[in-house]
Amino acid sequence: MSYRCTHMHILDMRFSAHVSVEEFEQWLTQVERFFLKSQPFVLVMQTAEGTTFPEEYRQIQAVWYKKFKHLFFQYCLGLVRIAQDPDDFKRLNTPALHAAWRVPYYVSLEQSDALQWAVQRWICNNTQEN
Repeated sequence: MSYRCTHMHILDMRFSAHVSVEEFEQWLTQVERFFLKSQPFVLVMQTAEGTTFPEEYRQIQAVWYKKFKHLFFQYCLGLVRIAQDPDDFKRLNTPALHAAWRVPYYVSLEQSDALQWAVQRWICNNTQEN
């Protein structure tokens, strides 16, 4: 008999209202925790309608991404974005964004569909390891 315990790591990030610099940096720190533990994960991201981000968030993200992109590619099994509406879906589902992330990327209009895709990415990765 053999036994293996697998814990699924899905980071479900939801941004709403006004996101401060501290909150944005905290989000990046949550992702870094997977790197530090050498744990694969799937990232699910959703931004509520009317959400605002700090002016410098793109700069913060760019610096972070440059520093950690090799670890992001190594441990992120996939990224799914949940669109607010059909227009947001079109904005998020461009070839440029698919190419930019360089990990499996999926856009959905539904939370349940997004989570199903995330679970499938996790299962596919674990089946390939065995």
